[in-house]
This record gives sequence, C-alpha cells and structure tokens, in this order.
Amino acid sequence: MGEEMKRIEAAKQASKLRAASRSTNLTGEQLFIRTCNTCHPGGKEGMGPRLDKLSVNFITDDSLKAFIRHGRGMMPAQPPEVLNEEEMNNLIAYLRELSVQLNEDEANKH
Repeated sequence: MGEEMKRIEAAKQASKLRAASRSTNLTGEQLFIRTCNTCHPGGKEGMGPRLDKLSVNFITDDSLKAFIRHGRGMMPAQPPEVLNEEEMNNLIAYLRELSVQLNEDEANKH
C-alpha cells in the first residue's frame, strides 16, 4: 500500500505542475508589451490614445479593470480567459506607473 500511495502522490504533484505551467502570470510590463503596446506604443499615442490621463479618466482600479475587461471601439476586451486576475492586477499596477512616468517625462520637457 505504501508504494501505491507514493504513486498517487507523485501523480498529484505532476498534475499540479502541469496546471501551474499553463498559468502565465506575466508581469504588468510583459502584458503591456504583448497586449497594449501595438496601439499605445510606450504608453504614447498610436492607434489608441496616450495613457497619461489614466488617473483622471479611471479614478479607481476597478473602473480601469472594467474598461479593460469589456474593451471599447477598436480596443478588444480582455476577459478572465485572456488575463487572469493576477495578470490583470499586474497590468493595472504597470499602467498606473507608466501613466505617472509619462506625466513626469512631459513635465521635464518644459
């Protein structure tokens, strides 16, 4: 019986490792480059608008998350099947940092 329990436990561990390998849990920057950068290059205007006004247009993270989840116009929706909750939180944190950086860069130009 001891050997059978070891095989069962090994099978469980292998299953957990396979499940973990399917979860990307990418960083916010990786997600931005993969998902957003084409239309918002470096957070600047491209096919989409500059991202320097996020704190004005999306006061809360929940409002920004809802916008990203549902998309609008040319911007595709990013449902949980595309970005899991951890990835969404990583992306929002990165977008907030990027927005601050864009504003600081703009202020330093003048």
